[in-house]
Amino acid sequence: MVASGALDGEPVELLDGVLCEMSPQSPAHALVIQMLTRHFAGAEAWLRVQLPLEVAWDSVPEPDLALVEHKPSPEAHPSSALLVVEIAVSSHEVDRGVKARLYAAADIPIYWLIDHPARSVEVRTAPTSDGYRETEAYGLGATLPSPAAGVAALEVDSLFG
Repeated sequence: MVASGALDGEPVELLDGVLCEMSPQSPAHALVIQMLTRHFAGAEAWLRVQLPLEVAWDSVPEPDLALVEHKPSPEAHPSSALLVVEIAVSSHEVDRGVKARLYAAADIPIYWLIDHPARSVEVRTAPTSDGYRETEAYGLGATLPSPAAGVAALEVDSLFG
């Protein structure tokens, strides 16, 4: 179906073999993407914004941002990343559940879940095949440690205007 173009322009992503509808972006969601895009501009890794990661044969999520180590190929989507970021305004259940499990199983070392209503960032590390073993929450006034070479630490407050 994907190869045929039948889903072009449709707001869906493949998670555990199921096509899942993605929520439309609110202005708050879009602002955080813009802030992070600007912040990650100096990274030594490749910044991908809302582009597919083929983390499993039946799962191709489109994280809000991803830092990938190698230049992407025109033949295939990357299968892993140094960091993935999801911004949750209303998608908390999927982002904390299936997406966290998929990213951990793909051995992505750092997963940031930006909880916009709570004005906090959950940093998940220590991936296993079942999920992340460690989660630390950073609220307003806190500083997120650098996730990759060439990326500065980030004040949580800067994400929320």
